[in-house]
Amino acid sequence: MKAAVTEKLLRSLLSKGEPYEPIWDQIPPEIEWRIGQRKITGSIVGRVRGSGGRQPIRLLAGHYPTMDIAEIRQRGRKLRHDLDSGIDPRAARRDWSRAETAERERRFGAIAEQFIRHLAEARTARAIELRIRRELIARWGDRPITKIARAEVANMVVEIAERGHREAARQTFTYARRLFRWAVARGLLEHAPTDYLNAKDLIGAKRVRQRLLTERELRLIWRAAVLDPYPSGPYVQLLLLLGTRRTELGRAAWSEIDLDRALWVIPSSRMKSNESHAVPLPLRAIEILRALPRLACDFVFSARGNQPINDYAAIKARLDRRIAQLNGGQPIATWTLHDCRRCFRTGLSTLGVAPHVAELCLAHRQPGLARIYDLHRFEAEKRHALNVWAAHLLSIVEPVPDRVVQLRKKT
Repeated sequence: MKAAVTEKLLRSLLSKGEPYEPIWDQIPPEIEWRIGQRKITGSIVGRVRGSGGRQPIRLLAGHYPTMDIAEIRQRGRKLRHDLDSGIDPRAARRDWSRAETAERERRFGAIAEQFIRHLAEARTARAIELRIRRELIARWGDRPITKIARAEVANMVVEIAERGHREAARQTFTYARRLFRWAVARGLLEHAPTDYLNAKDLIGAKRVRQRLLTERELRLIWRAAVLDPYPSGPYVQLLLLLGTRRTELGRAAWSEIDLDRALWVIPSSRMKSNESHAVPLPLRAIEILRALPRLACDFVFSARGNQPINDYAAIKARLDRRIAQLNGGQPIATWTLHDCRRCFRTGLSTLGVAPHVAELCLAHRQPGLARIYDLHRFEAEKRHALNVWAAHLLSIVEPVPDRVVQLRKKT
């Protein structure tokens, strides 16, 4: 059936709610209208010019009443023009869809997610993921990775440093450089925008920390940790006693610890050296561990009960507030949790522990050929070193008061 289709006609047909035979519009571009119960579909039917007599194809122009007749006819004229020009709109639509998909896959956010999955098994995977999400994806997530300029990377690093986070700026640059180089290696990018950039040139040389906690500061930190509830307080006490890295202790699992043997073995998957590390536990460390609650998860320290602690900044901030309270409202000089490790290592030297044993207590590898030929684990020596350090630390933070008894003179 052919008719001059109008809005009035379509509304009338649609109101009856019954399907009708298709209507061919007499008004160009001769749209075929198919009437359904809830909508009317307008389509262009024709052949692609130069296609050699192939079967006609049907191309959707629009649905009424979602679109009005004028809009549907306008789209129909565009489709008719494409057919007459030898263009198959379906192929063009497929090409556009492929291009759009490729463009999405080249967006920085999508590539960053692939990189995060690539690093899933790395020891520092969680820290890298958080930094990438917070600083990189938040800035460039929807941008094509090819459009990120070198100047933008440089400005980002400088901006983070100017916020007072120089080390965070350095780490962010390091992770960004790894990500972009990974993308180059996989053909997702021709050149990395981090090429020819250097963190030292952008924010200066890395400052070597030499902060050593005084005995008075150690007493304040220990007292504050004793007052701080689980998990923060016991965590800091063990950090001072054992000299481990903060994440090694923060992710400790009960399955790694044998309290009867006074031994904690950190698996290689969690160690910076990719080698397992045995930590002999002094008596006070065992006492602290035995007093800890056993949660449903295997983690020794957990704030939520299902994952290890990871907000070390919050732990440090809470501890600093307690230290200030104990110190008459005055904070101690700027320090970090890593200073506990430096204090531990310096203390071992002060107590006469052999340098190679002290380094092994920190899970540092032996230097040179000793790493290859000397496979002795020095377990007894390490246990002696940890016990000596624990006794020394406790003599500072929990000194035994002198007991002086006055005796009568014999007359």
